[in-house]
Amino acid sequence: PVRSGRAPRVCVSAKSAGKTRLGIQCVPRVSVFGGRAGASHNTRTRSLPENADALLLEDGEGLLARISIDVDCVVLDCDGVIWQGDTLLPGAKESIELLRQQGKRLVFVTNNSNKSRAQYVHKFEQMGIHVEKGEVFSAAFAAAAYLKTKKFTGKAFVVGGRGIVDELNDMQIRVDPGVFHAVACTEADWEDLVLDDEIGAVIVGQDMAFTFAKLAYASLAIQRGAVFVATNPDAADNLGPGMMPGAGAIVAAIETASGVSPEIYAGKPSGFLLELLKGNHVDMSRTLVVGDRLDTDITFGKAGGAGLTVLTLSGVSTLDDVDDAIESHRAGHKNAPPVPDFIVQGLPQMLGLEPELTSVAAATVETHVVETHTEMEDEDEYGEFGAYLEDEEFDETEDQEARDAFGGRE
Repeated sequence: PVRSGRAPRVCVSAKSAGKTRLGIQCVPRVSVFGGRAGASHNTRTRSLPENADALLLEDGEGLLARISIDVDCVVLDCDGVIWQGDTLLPGAKESIELLRQQGKRLVFVTNNSNKSRAQYVHKFEQMGIHVEKGEVFSAAFAAAAYLKTKKFTGKAFVVGGRGIVDELNDMQIRVDPGVFHAVACTEADWEDLVLDDEIGAVIVGQDMAFTFAKLAYASLAIQRGAVFVATNPDAADNLGPGMMPGAGAIVAAIETASGVSPEIYAGKPSGFLLELLKGNHVDMSRTLVVGDRLDTDITFGKAGGAGLTVLTLSGVSTLDDVDDAIESHRAGHKNAPPVPDFIVQGLPQMLGLEPELTSVAAATVETHVVETHTEMEDEDEYGEFGAYLEDEEFDETEDQEARDAFGGRE
């Protein structure tokens, strides 16, 4: 595999959270890596493999037999595991269908905050995969849930996509429009900058329309005491011609400007997200965590005590990255990246499926997605949320101005 870029490792502690009506349990103080406060996120004590190749499954059988016996729940990352952008990866649909046939509970956990859970359900449906909203745990949902558990009553300013705004709306948390369409912020603008006194939180995720004006507004709000919530630490994602900047890059800019670190990274590998899963009756000891990144997915699984962790090579992390992690552990580095239990090229190889036999079906789904995407935009700019536009009390112009202020368009 071609060596890919790597996201920086970030370690901060999440503050305690209280009870909520979200159907989750009271959340104790946890570390960002998922365990109780002070828990180690290092690879479990065991003999280290000689190298990454020793963990690579290429026997054609995969782990299906072991999964059938030892696993009740499978936690799947989305970007780099099920799809890349709007392209369904070969064999992903068939792999999900096989896991369901095996009676496994599936949970889809994504650090991409550009979409809400309902929008992810729609994306899955467009790719021919049926998923329930309750099976999706996104960084946008986790960020909104974090504020809800704190009994947050103020307004939140969002630097990020529409998914964050929609999740906040679902939890009846008010959103501050901030800088609207402003791009620049001169020294004179800064001196005249006025913040809403009710802003109590700034949520930062990947923002496709990030501007200096948003940077200035967010940093000032944080300097004045607003809670700094980051959706996820992913610095970049492997897409198309290279590594596309992710939420971590924008979080770093706002952290530098404000001089304040995020109170929590709500997505993987945070302990808060882990507690959300456990609160929804996920037994991590009988859970398989599958992802394409060592620094988020595998770290999340290891820290949470997952029964098995599998790294796919269809996304960001590479065999070279795993080799480096193994060497770091041998050298005794305290913050060495975790080493997965197994490595596979993709989901079908994990289950012993032949991806070449499913690639035609995947290509058909991809073509369908491309053809229907434009039609959907013409019919309803807001996708599955179009129904509420018919409400006679809904002001479409006002709503769009608010969404555009957060870089809500994708």
